[in-house]
Amino acid sequence: MSKGQLEVLMINPFGKPIEQLEEQDLNKLIEAETSEGLYVEYKEDFPTHLAKIVASFANTFGGWIIIGADARNPRNVPTSFPGIEINNDPKDRFRNICRDTIMPVPLFESKLILKSSNPNRGILVVRIPESTYPPHIIRDGRIYRRNMEGSDPVRETDRHILDRLFEKSRLNKTEVKAFINRKLQKSSGQEVLFKVMCCPVPLNLKLIEPFFVPERISRFKKMARNIWKGTLPKNIRFEPEGFAFEGEQQRLEILRSGVVFYYTPIPTQVKSIDRESEPRQLEFLNYQALQIALLRTIKLTREVYRFSGYMGLFVIKVAMENIDGKGLDDPKFLSFYKTFPDPRCNYTDVILPYGFNPREARTMENPRQVADRLLGYIYRCFGFEALDTHSLTRSGLAR
Repeated sequence: MSKGQLEVLMINPFGKPIEQLEEQDLNKLIEAETSEGLYVEYKEDFPTHLAKIVASFANTFGGWIIIGADARNPRNVPTSFPGIEINNDPKDRFRNICRDTIMPVPLFESKLILKSSNPNRGILVVRIPESTYPPHIIRDGRIYRRNMEGSDPVRETDRHILDRLFEKSRLNKTEVKAFINRKLQKSSGQEVLFKVMCCPVPLNLKLIEPFFVPERISRFKKMARNIWKGTLPKNIRFEPEGFAFEGEQQRLEILRSGVVFYYTPIPTQVKSIDRESEPRQLEFLNYQALQIALLRTIKLTREVYRFSGYMGLFVIKVAMENIDGKGLDDPKFLSFYKTFPDPRCNYTDVILPYGFNPREARTMENPRQVADRLLGYIYRCFGFEALDTHSLTRSGLAR
């Protein structure tokens, strides 16, 4: 066996994706006498220091946690898998512990394997990949790594290693910044297009692996159609990166990397602004259509992340094309627009990131929390800044 094959076996002791694991696959750990160490940790039940274990794997080389294993022997090798009670969903429990105690939450995937002899018990298998956005810090403010000489995570105090962790994170932040500032490919034509992209961080993750599984594709289709309430195109196009609902008027992509991308034309209508001095007509964008497109994309991304068990970081960016000379048709503020001589946008196209720093996926629990700030940016591009839900002030950014 080559060194490369040996390393693969050490990182994945099962030799197959976690989604395909079955109860008999656990016996491989017994037969191979796979002991705890740099890549594997066994626990009879949820340990009090679970956050340290998860963070240490993410901060080092990644690894596996098996909860429901009996490895109480001097060599720390498993002898059986009695499992744990599954009354409270162990996957949710694991997810909540990570969400509440680790910052940022590392990427992980899990599978609960039910025991054939007792379906009320199961073994939770969790895979944590090496993080490209370290360090992951637990609630007590400490950083942990795996110990080459044992299974217990140790507090990291070596300045050189800490510098390397932060440098790795800095390089990924530079890549994310470049992504945020990069323009989306512009479409041909002169109609107003609104584009929304949600992307997990670090970039180019294979968040959904394997992706092209019929059950998964069906689940994603159902999610999207429920959120778009039957208005998505019927045509579906499959590509190596994922699949898309594709029509002449809109396109929705769901990619294996976890990226969700949507674009749609925004309807416009000409309205007369009645002023005492000079009545005039102005082309207004349908603000409700823009708001709905943004919220639906965020909601779908939230469901895709939940399905994948992802609670890490993400960035969201929007683009608006061909908006020069147009205003926003927001019913709450139309009377306010009439008081200014030039309530229109002076930009041709805009790219709006949701701030520079990536956000945690848990902020998607309330889609409005993410959307409202972006909508505030959009107001500023049209020359106004929303102060609250009832008032605006002149921005000057579009002059």
